[in-house]
Amino acid sequence: MMKDIPKDGLEKPRQMKFESPGWVEKFAVATRGLNVAISQEKSFLGHFLATALVIVAGFVLGISKTEWLIVVLSMMAGLSTELLNTSIERLAKAITLETNPHIRDALDIASGAVLIITIGATVLGSMVFLPKIGRLIFGPS
Repeated sequence: MMKDIPKDGLEKPRQMKFESPGWVEKFAVATRGLNVAISQEKSFLGHFLATALVIVAGFVLGISKTEWLIVVLSMMAGLSTELLNTSIERLAKAITLETNPHIRDALDIASGAVLIITIGATVLGSMVFLPKIGRLIFGPS
């Protein structure tokens, strides 16, 4: 937020200063960002829906507190990485729509980060959920 510059002509114009927004404004901006990602970005929406399914599966399968910690950390890492990737994509489009090897590399690196987190989350999720699904299908061992 900028402070007003005096308009009465009696004072020298001050240098513009930026104030840090309050907590309510910070949460409002963050919520707006999530809404933009969910409503306008297909890949984030896909991650978001997968997260919802994992939460439902966790409740249905009765995962333990420790398993919830693993699952929640994996979900938050995945969603956060996808948001960062999306923000880099948006910045790249704002800079130029023309091919630029530096921008291409930055976008590919960010996508690689999403891929690594997604693989890790899938492995961890499989370690948590597959034994429980196996017990449902085949009975206790």
